[in-house]
Amino acid sequence: MKSQLGRITKTLLVFFVFAVVVLLYGLNVLALRTRHTTQTTNQLNQAANQPTPAFSNAITVENAHTGTTDWQIPSGNGATTEIQAYASATSVSPGQKLSFFVSTQQASTPYAISIYRIGWYNGLGGRLMTSAANQVGVAQGYFDSRSNRLVGCLSCYVNTRTGLVEANWIPSYKLTVPSDWTTGIYLAKFTDANNKQTYVPFDVRGNPNSRYVVATADTTNAAYNTWGGNSLYSSSGELYEAAGKAVKVSFDRPYVQGFGSSFVLVFEGDAIRWFERQGYDLSYISSVDLQEQPTQLLQHRAYISLGHDEYWTKEMRDGVEYARDKGVGLAFLEADAAYWQMRFEPDSTGTPDRTIVCYKVQTSNHDLARDPIYGKDNSRVTTLWRDPVLNRPENALIGIMFSDFTHQADFPWQMDRQAKSPLLGGTGLQYEQPYGCGLVGYEWDRVFANGATPSGLQVLGTSSTINETNKPDVSNTTYYIAPSGAMVFATGSIYWTAALDSYRFDKNVACGQQFTVPGMQVLMAKVMDALAIDHPSGQLASTSTSH
Repeated sequence: MKSQLGRITKTLLVFFVFAVVVLLYGLNVLALRTRHTTQTTNQLNQAANQPTPAFSNAITVENAHTGTTDWQIPSGNGATTEIQAYASATSVSPGQKLSFFVSTQQASTPYAISIYRIGWYNGLGGRLMTSAANQVGVAQGYFDSRSNRLVGCLSCYVNTRTGLVEANWIPSYKLTVPSDWTTGIYLAKFTDANNKQTYVPFDVRGNPNSRYVVATADTTNAAYNTWGGNSLYSSSGELYEAAGKAVKVSFDRPYVQGFGSSFVLVFEGDAIRWFERQGYDLSYISSVDLQEQPTQLLQHRAYISLGHDEYWTKEMRDGVEYARDKGVGLAFLEADAAYWQMRFEPDSTGTPDRTIVCYKVQTSNHDLARDPIYGKDNSRVTTLWRDPVLNRPENALIGIMFSDFTHQADFPWQMDRQAKSPLLGGTGLQYEQPYGCGLVGYEWDRVFANGATPSGLQVLGTSSTINETNKPDVSNTTYYIAPSGAMVFATGSIYWTAALDSYRFDKNVACGQQFTVPGMQVLMAKVMDALAIDHPSGQLASTSTSH
């Protein structure tokens, strides 16, 4: 009997201990789940500040590699005339060849090449992909931007009628892009024997069915490039076609701005770092890729216009509009997008899409006939998209369009006092509170009452500005849902993406140390989610956090 009671007691004791363990475990799991739910909410509202996401795609895998800051050119080491270079294409696929054309001011100057991919890489910003030492320089001529003159360039083609300048150097180095290079923006850095350094930018294509496709603004980079003395804004002499500026510019020449990187680091660097830090599933293409294959946008859920994207061909405009109408989300991350229509032409060797043509004629100037295509195909006249001869104002696509500019001041971003969008929930952004220093920048877009504004346009931001003549104006940040269910978002500000990451190529002395804006990071994360899903009701649908 005692033995039986003992067994019963032991059984009850074991059961009691087991019940206590189960109870404590259940309470712990419940606490963990509650804590996880709270953390998940916080993570969604602070998406930009999180480490590399747990999910995996080509971008997250790439950014797990060891990074470096050696891609940056140290202060005082930027080349001017010592070494200059350009590439044979704006983009290339893995397995394809890319030629670099290099000229050193002094013949036989040794130099080295280092090629970096730009990304997050744990905050270091770049990864060394390959290098080539012991290169021997050839003096093929150079452009001196201080005196605005070409020196010793016997191969250069200069058309004094149109302003077109091509370097036409012999190739110096040929790169076969390895098959395992991830799509992205790359910088080839050339360093001479005296440690003078210059860049050449190019895109590597790939990941053709990614969630997001990012297009770089190569046409605008070429338009502003002054190498050889001419750009679509200036010239080194009198031109027959247009006083004071070229009407044709070429990719076949080095970039002057950004130590050869053009505007890649100025306008695109901060957004690239933030996108890749978040682990978004991305594919990168150039303006030329969009021109040559606009239907590729249909392979993605959303298209992102990156950088100062001012010059568009008809094929580009038609392709982006068609994608929107088929349900592809669109985002325009800076102001002044799709402002001028341009055309492509071959270069002097017959290579297609290497020459940018923009006569900048306008109906109001009574000079449409200056563009030789006028009267033959007016849909391709190189004028403002809003000009009556085209009658395709930018806001019909973007929602807003370029309003004005200034060189006198920069302006902070402000949320519109009437904004009620779900996108603002959890951002912590407050009405009329100024955010950031100079985030609107020197150019801005706004809402226009021209009859072309898409139905249901929602205004998220209204920031006060003052133009060059001290006239008050505003910059608007907006979105709308197209009839296809696609969302179209536009920042309306030239430096809006500076809120996302603290990297700055150009330091704004007036702003001092610049920081990210957490609320705008959360807003952009919500926009990214909304871009990639359908909104069939014409209202914002609930978003997921799948990148």
